[in-house]
Amino acid sequence: MTAGRLERLTTIWTTPGFTDERIHLYWAADLAAGAHAREPDEFIEVVPKPLSDVLGMVRSGAICDGKTVVAILYMAGFILGI
Repeated sequence: MTAGRLERLTTIWTTPGFTDERIHLYWAADLAAGAHAREPDEFIEVVPKPLSDVLGMVRSGAICDGKTVVAILYMAGFILGI
C-alpha cells in the first residue's frame, strides 16, 4: 500500500526501565494499492476492516501488540474522537 498522507500520532517508549528506545507512531491515510517490495520469504496480507471491527479486535485481545493497540486507540480517541 502507498499512503497519500501520513499523520504523526505520538511517540512511545518501547520498554521503559530497560532501554531508551522510542518509536514514532503514524496514521497512514488515502491508501492506494501499489507494487510491493517484500523479501522473497515475507508474506503480508492486507485486509481492510471497519474501525468498529478493529476496536472490537483490540477489546477481545485479537490485536494485542502494544504499539499497534496504542496507535489504534490514540487515533480513534484523539484524532477521530470516537
